Amino acid sequence: MAQFKAEVKGNKGSASRLGHKTTGIQGHVCGWESGVRVEGHYDEELGDIFLVWQTGGSGGRCRDTLIGKLVGNNFQLKENI
Repeated sequence: MAQFKAEVKGNKGSASRLGHKTTGIQGHVCGWESGVRVEGHYDEELGDIFLVWQTGGSGGRCRDTLIGKLVGNNFQLKENI
């Protein structure tokens, strides 16, 4: 059974993908100049962990910057990681 599920919806309908404990899952939603990427992975002690990144969008004009981390129901901003 999958540990993760990602869904996206656009002008051509919806799509979804599954990720497992060993593979994790990743998604990138962006415009031309900015975007957000979320990476999910599993940790034996902490459970599900999601990293949230600011991106340079599809133009990729800047490096990705870590915004924060979600562990369980606790979101930690970059300054607190």
